[in-house]
Amino acid sequence: GSGSTADGVTGPPPPVASGSTIHLSITNNHFSPSRDSVEAGSTLTWTWNTCTGDGYGGTSCGSHSVQFDNQGPNSGIQSSGTFSRTFADTGTFTYHCAVHGAAMSGTITVH
Repeated sequence: GSGSTADGVTGPPPPVASGSTIHLSITNNHFSPSRDSVEAGSTLTWTWNTCTGDGYGGTSCGSHSVQFDNQGPNSGIQSSGTFSRTFADTGTFTYHCAVHGAAMSGTITVH
């Protein structure tokens, strides 16, 4: 989630309680939210929401992954499903899609 100040300026999201599960979404070419701040011990779950109608009654699903830059575990390249990771250590964890590279990336800050 993201936070905002009284003047409407969006700032970093507030930390969540340790041991919480935070849900993120993977859409076509985008992680949502792309930046999150969590407490150590939190589990993040990414859900693939990449399928769209093709206009002819069919469905097309894009393939993406959650690939951490500094250390795993990582998800495989997939077009549906979920991937979860628990963050025990503090630090900044950057990640990207193995298919789309830096054009589709995110950051998790663990406090």
